[in-house]
Amino acid sequence: MFRLSAVAIVLFATLTAQAPVPPEYADLYALLASKLQSTEDSLSANWDGTRYPVVFSTELLAANANQGERVLREQAWQSILFNLDRIQFLGVRAVKVAVKYPILMPAFPRSAEYLALYKKLGDELRRRNLKFLVQMTPGFKPSALSALPVEPYYANLTLERYKREKRQMAEIIISEIRPDYLTLENEPKTAQENTGLPFTVQNFTEIVQYILDGLDRKGVLVGAGAGTWDNRAYIESLARNTTVDYIDMHIYPVNFDFLLERTLQIAEIARRHNKKLFLGEAWLYKTRDAELFGPAVAAAPSLYARDVFSFWEPLDVKFVETIWKLTHYLKMDFASFFWMRYFFGYIEYNEQTKNLSPSELFQLANLEAAKNMLKDPPMLTQTGLAFQRLITAP
Repeated sequence: MFRLSAVAIVLFATLTAQAPVPPEYADLYALLASKLQSTEDSLSANWDGTRYPVVFSTELLAANANQGERVLREQAWQSILFNLDRIQFLGVRAVKVAVKYPILMPAFPRSAEYLALYKKLGDELRRRNLKFLVQMTPGFKPSALSALPVEPYYANLTLERYKREKRQMAEIIISEIRPDYLTLENEPKTAQENTGLPFTVQNFTEIVQYILDGLDRKGVLVGAGAGTWDNRAYIESLARNTTVDYIDMHIYPVNFDFLLERTLQIAEIARRHNKKLFLGEAWLYKTRDAELFGPAVAAAPSLYARDVFSFWEPLDVKFVETIWKLTHYLKMDFASFFWMRYFFGYIEYNEQTKNLSPSELFQLANLEAAKNMLKDPPMLTQTGLAFQRLITAP
């Protein structure tokens, strides 16, 4: 199998990226480039090019419940509509939205307003003929990733109460919001870190099946899953011991065997138990192997903040191309890419930006993406152009 040397990879990136790779990230860039290249080589050798009718999606971040009450402002709805216009310009056939537990619980502040917003969004997506996936995993504790005031709600949370309320929330979403797909649980380690509950394989499985027992799905496909970095036993147990319609995996780190080997294993488990296969979230996590032995993968803003810099763009393009091939090779029914903003903009890595906080970096990246989205037609990054080209090709 052909492999580029680390030196060649970094040289290539330096010549082709919008900005040279900073020396402090040269080793990481080489690691990720090598992993993506080897994965693509393997897929190219084994995939015959036959395309599967994958429903491609991206995250509608403008409607993400982790924004807290900001998403309820009148101007937020205008932002949602504008983002939907730009998402459709990319060519997607669906959007994914995080409607976080416990925002629809009557005891949660402004729950009726959250419900009204997402009902309105469901109507808008049906009007636009876009499929709609709702993910109802626990909200993040306040951080650079969330403004939801969930900590008081989680303070005395028990597994029994969590199960009951998640069942109630699933019923509300199916009856009132009426999505096409509903993911009940994902990323158990992340959920455990946010709620403080013990999300063992047994508990995780029991929660999902408790929600499903006797649930009137009203034609909505319901699923659950885990990240490729999580223990594979979660996927095995969900597929074998629950009545989910689909297994929903997330792909972020490509380190170790998290990209190709794990996804092949998850696909085989889903196939063996007659479950559909969804990729609910995907983006290239810019992390060294040693950095993964810290906080939950999805709860480390300082690592996510690396994504904003333009020197990563060639790797993001390669990641999008690799995942696109993977979805067809594994015959996935649905695939959603998470960080929509990088389809429209990055920021430069320089002396001013490299020491900014994650919150400041995310704000700058949002502003840059918004500036390019406002153009007519919108300006896409190379990552956005690759995504658009791949998912709209005949």
